[in-house]
Amino acid sequence: MAENAAWPSVDDQIVAARAGRGTELERLIRENQDFQMLRPEEARDAVGLPPWVRVYWRKAHPEGQYSASDPSGGYPRALRRLYIWMLSHQNLRSGR
Repeated sequence: MAENAAWPSVDDQIVAARAGRGTELERLIRENQDFQMLRPEEARDAVGLPPWVRVYWRKAHPEGQYSASDPSGGYPRALRRLYIWMLSHQNLRSGR
């Protein structure tokens, strides 16, 4: 259970992502705050993904093996690239 983890507030996550007010990115961050889906140690690991991205991924892929013994935490490497793309495309749509 993730009750004892020190998760950042939703406002802190929005600031960290530099999500514009009213953007799809802000909405996505707000909709993915179900941290009970995560292991408590994920609040401090070195995977480099914010908790909302992890929740978003796990909702879409509940079949995954999210093991603490896996250095990636069970998340695909491409998820980091998707996260970076979302930060630069806050409407969550590709170019023209």
